[in-house]
Amino acid sequence: MPVEHYAQFGVAFAFQSTVAMLADLGFSSSILALAGTRATDPEVIGRYLRSARHFRRILVGVVGLVFAVAFPLITAGQPWGFAAKAWILASILTAVVVQGWSMYQAPLLAHRMIGHLYQPQIAVGFIRLGLSALLHLAHVLTGVGASWLSTLALAVNGGWMRYSARRLVSEPPRPDPVANREMLRYLAPLMPGVVFSAFQSQIQIAIIIYFGTTQNIAEVTALGRLGQIFGILVAFNSVIVGPYIAALPATRLRGRYIIILFGSFLVAGCLSVIAFALPSPLLWLIGPRYANLGPEVGWVVLASSVSYVGGVMWTMHASRKWVFWWGTVLYITLLLAAQIGGAVWLDLSSTRGVVLFGVVTAFATLGVHIFTALYGFLFRQPNPYL
Repeated sequence: MPVEHYAQFGVAFAFQSTVAMLADLGFSSSILALAGTRATDPEVIGRYLRSARHFRRILVGVVGLVFAVAFPLITAGQPWGFAAKAWILASILTAVVVQGWSMYQAPLLAHRMIGHLYQPQIAVGFIRLGLSALLHLAHVLTGVGASWLSTLALAVNGGWMRYSARRLVSEPPRPDPVANREMLRYLAPLMPGVVFSAFQSQIQIAIIIYFGTTQNIAEVTALGRLGQIFGILVAFNSVIVGPYIAALPATRLRGRYIIILFGSFLVAGCLSVIAFALPSPLLWLIGPRYANLGPEVGWVVLASSVSYVGGVMWTMHASRKWVFWWGTVLYITLLLAAQIGGAVWLDLSSTRGVVLFGVVTAFATLGVHIFTALYGFLFRQPNPYL
């Protein structure tokens, strides 16, 4: 895509990710945790799923209205025209609505129906890639078109999950008040952090929209796609690592935790070294228009690597219910301090400055996870040797 259209797609993707997190606030991911060992019971998981849908419906209305007003204001400085901005906003809001269907992956995961969950997503991904290639060859692929292809892919995937899970779930006609209260109690310590993360996760795009040019937006977006290298590994966390750690007895936790963490460090370290030493293959992936970004490639992969390690730790901590109010406060405080420092010392009107800003925030987040791990093992984990 031309630089301007790629910048539009990057903005659409960033907004879509932020709005999706704010419209969910962890309700979807709480379904399996709350159902626990009863997750294969259609009535039990249906009760929690119905409560999650109830809360998400309210959030979609509120968050959608806020962002419908905020989007034109934030993008006012970009010369893309009213029609393009309106179509992008429509794709974002539509994506957030259909993304709610993906919460039906919970019963599929509970029954270990991994094929029903991921095979359609792979097929839809290849179809989307093929359509994008055809539009590109026809010279009609635009930022608006790419954002709508992404939205349609989410709709198809979510619709398939809902259809596949229909026999595994028995939802009550109205939300269960007891399940509602249980869900809110579980998520209360996490919600401030989720809200903060929703904005922090796309802070690089937000900064470059405000300080930079369309060229800078396109460059940051292109570099950000390199983080998808870790996509399969991140999915592995939620499907394999989380349930495995949750089921471990206390006597085996420490050893398995260290092995998994060491493995994640090894993978992340190797990818980072390769990115710094041989950026050319990764530059080829993002296209010839960004061939000048070789020095930035290594830093982007390093930030993604650090975030991946932190994600592995978070998955293990959440599986052991190491979720604390002070952890959320520490997370927000430390990241704000890191971001303020980055804003003072880095040139945020340049692509390099925004990329380094991402590295700083990634290490700050990892520091919170390390502190949580130490606290969990020292004060929340029984000593198996006593």
